[in-house]
Parts: sequence; C-alpha cells; structure tokens
Amino acid sequence: MIGPGTGIAPFRGFIQARRVLKEKGETLGTAHLYFGCRNPEHDFLYQEELVQAEQEGLVTLHTAYSRCPGQEKTYVQNRLAENAHDILPLLKEGGHLYICGDGSKMAPDVERTLIESYMHFYQTSKEEATVWLQLLEENGRYAKDVWAGA
Repeated sequence: MIGPGTGIAPFRGFIQARRVLKEKGETLGTAHLYFGCRNPEHDFLYQEELVQAEQEGLVTLHTAYSRCPGQEKTYVQNRLAENAHDILPLLKEGGHLYICGDGSKMAPDVERTLIESYMHFYQTSKEEATVWLQLLEENGRYAKDVWAGA
C-alpha cells in the first residue's frame, strides 16, 4: 500500500479489516504501508493509529518526510526503492499493490521506481519490467486511485 498525504484514507480501512481478521484468528499475509508527508510534526495523518497497527503486527510502516529541517527530502518512492528486495518477491508470489494519492507526480515516480527496481533485482530489460507491471494491473493485482493536483 502506497498512500502519502490524504492518499492514506483507503488504507485505514485495509488495516482495520486486517485487525478484525486477526481477532478472528485468521492468519494474515505480509502487509507494507508507505506513507509520506512533509513533516511528521505537522501533517502525519493518523500517526498514532498507524504506529499502533504496526506494533500489533498488522502492517510494516515505511515513512518518508520531504520537508524536515536539516534532512534530505525523502519520498515514498525512495523508501520503496530501499525495500525493493522485500517488496518485489511479495509481488512475484501473488501479492497486491495499491497506490492512492497524487497522480501527476507521485504515482508515475512510484511506477518508475518499481520498473527500475525490478530491472535491477531480476536483471531484466526495461521492456520486461514494464510488461511485468502492466500484467499486475491487468490481473487485478495493481490498483490505483489517483488524482491530479490543481
């Protein structure tokens, strides 16, 4: 799940559903959430809820902050690239990928990162990596809910 800013909204429901399943004794698959904001002191939406969900083992939380004084700008695609060795095998093994948020910059940057990471990790061509991502989408394992900013 990749949802910076207000793109986090649908993933709250995913996490809540995972909590219910866990309470019923279901075995949960691995889940990762990439959330980004400008500064965690100002706009980390649902921070307590997300941290608690991670502590409960419902999700692994990856955060990225783009406007922290004295720190380099970091975006969700940077975190995704850092964790490609964990995420790509999950997708190869039947996992699902969901993106919600900015469709003008963030989503294309995430897709570019996925393609580049796939090329590097699996030693393939850009064409093969692009086809892999397209097949994920065609097979219903990659869904986007994105919008263009004003």
